[in-house]
Amino acid sequence: MQREYKKHGFFSFVPSDSRRNRELWCLKHGESRINSVGRVLKVSRKGIKTKEGEEKVVLSGIVADYTAKIPFFSWEEREELVKDKIVQIENAYLKRWNGLPTLHIGKNTSVSIIENYIGFPSWTVLMKPKKRTIEEILDCEGAFDVILEGDIVSVSQSRGERNRKRIVLDDGTGALFLEFEEHKKEQEADISFGMPVRARGNVVAVESKNGLVLKLIAEKVKISREAFMIRELRNFLSRYA
Repeated sequence: MQREYKKHGFFSFVPSDSRRNRELWCLKHGESRINSVGRVLKVSRKGIKTKEGEEKVVLSGIVADYTAKIPFFSWEEREELVKDKIVQIENAYLKRWNGLPTLHIGKNTSVSIIENYIGFPSWTVLMKPKKRTIEEILDCEGAFDVILEGDIVSVSQSRGERNRKRIVLDDGTGALFLEFEEHKKEQEADISFGMPVRARGNVVAVESKNGLVLKLIAEKVKISREAFMIRELRNFLSRYA
């Protein structure tokens, strides 16, 4: 074991080979030989049938460290992947799944449980979404369950989609498209140019003819109407001051 200084300002004891480990917050599509330590937040098992007719169990879920949450997918049954356990993952790889960076655990990946990991964030703490800047997310090509705060800088009618808006969110570090989850599309009607918003959701990567496009698929959006009204009032008064 060795002592490691964490970003949140205190020491914790970690496995001596932790210098090889990667933080989860900015793993990118196509990366391989990934080693990381994380707490399993969710896990589910599903039986499938392969092309060869073989029946097998695959696992999917969410793993997190103090920097981020990320979905994972295991092509093998892993008894170590249990909710709330801290695990050492070695030789995994990263691919997008439904537009999200997803950690893939293959047959050559090693998974082991770490006991008595002093100072590692709890399940409750890790379940909370992380606040990110758009610049960070653009660099990392996506993010899972994050909070973004910014202003609506463009609202237009989307081509080919009836009654849908094309909304752009800017936080001063960058801009990306904002969409609502399917069952909350009616909330688009409340969005207008200049509104300050706080949004929680997943930032997914979508291939287009112009390259990779990132969209925040919002689960929750809070509109700061008071800040919006104050800003509009100041703008009005400044024209006559």
